[in-house]
Amino acid sequence: MRLAPVRDRPDAAAVLYEILAERPPESCISHRDMPTPEEHERFVKLHPFAWWYLITVDNEVVGSVEVTDRNEIGVSILKRCQRKGYGRRALLLFLKFHQPLPAIPALRNGNWLANIAVGNDDSKAFFAKLGFKPLQETWIHG
Repeated sequence: MRLAPVRDRPDAAAVLYEILAERPPESCISHRDMPTPEEHERFVKLHPFAWWYLITVDNEVVGSVEVTDRNEIGVSILKRCQRKGYGRRALLLFLKFHQPLPAIPALRNGNWLANIAVGNDDSKAFFAKLGFKPLQETWIHG
């Protein structure tokens, strides 16, 4: 397994769009409607994450890891590649080589975080098995 930086992969936007398109609505917290491929490509070019990787196994992309500048980790695995331990292995590999950014009072926790949509029970179980525990509930207006 390898974590390939998104910036190094010319096919990154297309693969990330495939991953995004497979996600069920209850797992999405950053958007309400599916972006168009063009909107998504513009988003990828902005490279909005502190760390952003495609997870590869034998040179095949199986998922992604994205981490914000607030130490929030997301792991997404293509449906055809789920239940094979790739998400767990990728997260453990990431944690082995990265430290959370230092805490900034009122802005950033100094620990790794996972923001998980309310209805995404699979993701909750995934992070719980790896030692994460509930910290807060975040509510949105609108």
